[in-house]
Amino acid sequence: MKLTTEGLKTALLKTADQIEKQKDELTDLDREIGDGDHGINMSRGFTAVKKELEDKDSFADLGELSKLVGMTLIKTVGGASGPLFGTVFVKFATKWNGKSSVEGDVLYDGFKEAADGVAARGKSKAGQKTMLDVFEPFTEALKSDEPLETVIENALADTKELKAEKGRASYFGDASKGLQDPGALSSSILLRQIAEVLNG
Repeated sequence: MKLTTEGLKTALLKTADQIEKQKDELTDLDREIGDGDHGINMSRGFTAVKKELEDKDSFADLGELSKLVGMTLIKTVGGASGPLFGTVFVKFATKWNGKSSVEGDVLYDGFKEAADGVAARGKSKAGQKTMLDVFEPFTEALKSDEPLETVIENALADTKELKAEKGRASYFGDASKGLQDPGALSSSILLRQIAEVLNG
């Protein structure tokens, strides 16, 4: 599995389109256990990312691309999601700076750095019904033979049954069980597009 600069750009453009398609679903989910703006915020952020990517002909490497995406998301996505999703790409940039393609341990290290960055930024860990519950299994799957699509599906299903322990959703306690976390779903949209590129 290899991720190139062009491959990541393709995955991000597809993510922007898919977020737009699922914007209402993300917002409806967030109304159930949040403040009802996740879909709107993610749409605004990835629309801005798409414009940045389409305005620039080429990128020197994965680091340059990732940094631009990270900073754009931090600036344009409201609420907690902007800093968290932005952190993913800022951390990619620190690990992949100067590299036009990554695979093996270098690919894994970028995702591990991103997941650790999200955990630190959100003061969270896996099992608390957040985006980490999709990001961490995906990251570990990069070192196994398990199909990434299956890992994402299973992680989403598992996350749904968890009790929320972070953010506004935590106020719902046991009532949050059986409801999908919007951040986990939007993370799965991004990771599915990346998985598609990684699988060629």
